[in-house]
Amino acid sequence: MYGHDRYLSFDSKLKVALITYSAVALAKLACYFLTEFLVMLAEFFHNIIDITIFLTLLYTHKLAKKPPDLTHPFGHGLAQNVGCVVVSIVFVTVVALELFKEGFERIINPQVGRFPEVAIAVLIASLLIPLILMFVFKREKIAERSAFAELQNDVMSNIGAILGIQLSSIGYHFADGLLTIFIALLICRNGYRIFKENVSYLLGKSPDEMFYRRIREITMLFPEVLDVHDIVAVYVGEDSLHVDMHITVREDMTVREADELTRRIARKLMEEIPEIKYILIHVCAERGRFIRTTANSIMENL
Repeated sequence: MYGHDRYLSFDSKLKVALITYSAVALAKLACYFLTEFLVMLAEFFHNIIDITIFLTLLYTHKLAKKPPDLTHPFGHGLAQNVGCVVVSIVFVTVVALELFKEGFERIINPQVGRFPEVAIAVLIASLLIPLILMFVFKREKIAERSAFAELQNDVMSNIGAILGIQLSSIGYHFADGLLTIFIALLICRNGYRIFKENVSYLLGKSPDEMFYRRIREITMLFPEVLDVHDIVAVYVGEDSLHVDMHITVREDMTVREADELTRRIARKLMEEIPEIKYILIHVCAERGRFIRTTANSIMENL
């Protein structure tokens, strides 16, 4: 697996995760009925949520690859970010809150199961699954980072469950509750990080000023261009940008000449900056102001 994981598509990785997690969830449910450790039932439901999360990422990843259409002229790239936001909300509102509730209940009303060695053996075996998958998900894309974060949550959750059962079996019956609450806090942190990263794209994230400077530098290489101004770039996907910009040319340039110039500029920009997938260039006969970022243009109008 390690030698060939780079050849696996993200969809294939998610499918592998779905199959393995389904098997793990069934094993934990069977272990709960055998041992009566409540933490095993909580782990089962946690894995059900994992499966739901992976299914969400799989669907939105496929949707993001759909080509543009009449209702989505810039494509469906942001669907992946929507999926990641959904995942982050699930982290906080479902997984973490359920673990908080479970943790407090165990502290107030400690429960002792049976066959702790069987429960620990199942948890150790299931712990290997997310540890192996963490080497497969390389975190190069936003969706992969979301999947990786959930794998991290599972590692922490399994370790906490193991410690809780071990301490509970030697008399510290409140320990599994405390560890469960600690795990819930870590999951909240991961959920907030994923939410913050992805919601910025949905709100119309723009590149940094270095990107705008690069746009201007490349465009000004064309001798016919006298000025570049009012550049606005917005992400329409994780690696897709829509750029709107204005250039100033001499007043006697014909429409045909201006049209050919914009074609050459657009081709050059898209070659030099592969993130640019859509570009609209307005031709002006008078010099304008060069605005490096969208924020500057908004602030100056207040």
